Amino acid sequence: MQQIVEKLSQFLNLLVGPKRLRHILSCSEFARKLAKIHKIDEQKVLLACLSHDMFRDTPAPKLLRMAEAYNIEPSELELKHPVLLHGKIAAEYLKRRFKIEDVEVLEAVAYHTSGRAGVSSVAKIVFLADALEENRVYEEVEELRKLAEHDLDEALIRTLRSKVCYAMKKEYLLLPETIEMWNWLLRNKRKRFLTENDHNGFRGG
Repeated sequence: MQQIVEKLSQFLNLLVGPKRLRHILSCSEFARKLAKIHKIDEQKVLLACLSHDMFRDTPAPKLLRMAEAYNIEPSELELKHPVLLHGKIAAEYLKRRFKIEDVEVLEAVAYHTSGRAGVSSVAKIVFLADALEENRVYEEVEELRKLAEHDLDEALIRTLRSKVCYAMKKEYLLLPETIEMWNWLLRNKRKRFLTENDHNGFRGG
């Protein structure tokens, strides 16, 4: 996997502009920090982070051609906004170019923007790192960074809430996967709350 990471690092200089490259490298650094804290496979996290935006600067017509070549069926929303395909295309590129079959890595790359219900810890970290890396500047970001070091799931809920609120203010459409992830996170939070209180001898009415 180390050889793949080295090759990807070289490719990025050709595929993305300087601003995007800074984001990718900062994302990778923050993700590795989270992976170390939470004892998640750092190599998987690094590979996913380096790959997640490799086609983010690719023009829309080329993204659609690549999706067709990779047998990716775009949704109606992705047809209108082909940039939304960049994660899925990057995941498929990893499979074909580097023979990556690791489900956690591919999922993390494909759904780093939208999120998805049931994602692995690798995908959680990549999603958070994409939103919270050091070049991101918005009101809650520093608080969310600290929270991510202590509680991945709570950080996901609050980061996703921030993204959804921003999209609603701008009257952007919400991706179905994003809504599904939100519902999944809240259901899990409520289950944890009930379990913890049950263990503490609490019984709800």
